[in-house]
Amino acid sequence: MIKFPNMREINPHLTKDELLFTGFSVCHNISKLFLGTFVVSFLMHYSVNEIVSVSAYRLFYYFAICLTFILSTAWCKTGNKTTLFGMNIITRIVLLGLIALLGARAADYVILLGVLYGVFDGFYNLPMYAMIIEKVPYKRMVFFLGTKTAIKNIFQILFPVIMGYFITTQSLQNTAWVILGILAIETFMLFLLSPSQKTSEKPVNFVGFYKTIRHNSTVLKQYFAEVFCSFADVLETIVTMYIVYVFFTDMNLGIWTTVFTICTIIASWLFGRFCTRRDYKWVVWLCSILMLSTTTFLYLNVNHFSTLSYAFASTVCLEILNQISGANSLNIAKTKFIPSEYCAEYLVGRAIAMFIGRWVAFVLLMYLGVFELKNMLGAFIILAVFAKIFGSLTSAKLTDEISKQIKH
Repeated sequence: MIKFPNMREINPHLTKDELLFTGFSVCHNISKLFLGTFVVSFLMHYSVNEIVSVSAYRLFYYFAICLTFILSTAWCKTGNKTTLFGMNIITRIVLLGLIALLGARAADYVILLGVLYGVFDGFYNLPMYAMIIEKVPYKRMVFFLGTKTAIKNIFQILFPVIMGYFITTQSLQNTAWVILGILAIETFMLFLLSPSQKTSEKPVNFVGFYKTIRHNSTVLKQYFAEVFCSFADVLETIVTMYIVYVFFTDMNLGIWTTVFTICTIIASWLFGRFCTRRDYKWVVWLCSILMLSTTTFLYLNVNHFSTLSYAFASTVCLEILNQISGANSLNIAKTKFIPSEYCAEYLVGRAIAMFIGRWVAFVLLMYLGVFELKNMLGAFIILAVFAKIFGSLTSAKLTDEISKQIKH
């Protein structure tokens, strides 16, 4: 029997900082919708070999994220996290401004765009993760992540349709100018964040961190799970590619992205509101069955219905599975496994694990593109789905052990 948590133990209202984190997530998601989903569609329309261009864009994006994490660790650990977080806004202005100026010629600068996209995301994620770990209590983590995702996706309902219509009738270039306006809102919110404490006065010490966790099976297994879960991040890009292949226009891409967003809102809210760590395993199994069945259907017969069924299952289920592994990853930093002075190093280690999984996935995708093996995309999707299921189950099994080691 499913046991729902006693919500009287958790204040169902977000704190000021949690609201601000949610607001940043909304703005960040809109930018990622444009830079991820619609730039991928743009590259598919304007590139000679769309799979190679999309893979290169993603490969350099993930490389830049990992490098940004490593190079900014010292700043995040001993400096002002809010100032570091503000660097993502500056980087995004440069990136969106470049797309706005280049227009259709942006497809010729896929590596530069990927690097700038990764730097922006690195400057966003590292300080954001560190601030969430610092300011969101362990018992509220699942509730906060579920609520944040639901609210974030509410604001995303109309944007895919509006953005798809605007890109179809205007241009990617004009849309970039519009997205730049959102950055003014983020800049204002930045000044409302309460000050963050320094993680440590000690300098960055990756060697010391490695010696601390090298015999810790829980942390190593979570890193191992992150590699497999991150390999499956390629599914987001493949969903976009399949919808573009089958439905052709950015307007249709926007409409269906909005439909899936509504479904994700409902699932995220239910997960954050009612699921506890005791429910993780059955939720993972439910998502796994749904993803495997729709993936098999797509593999056997690519048509409108199978594509939409797969896109729905992967969008909703991946969001839920990401919340489970994400909650465990952030909560590990609150355990006795990770000394307080090594929080930043732990986050960088997680970024490296995710980088490995993502790079392997997109190198394989690029291989399919170089040798024009589009007929192998279905088998590749199945491989990625199995990787996600394995990684999610591995992480879910660690939940009880993590909860027992939380610092009080």
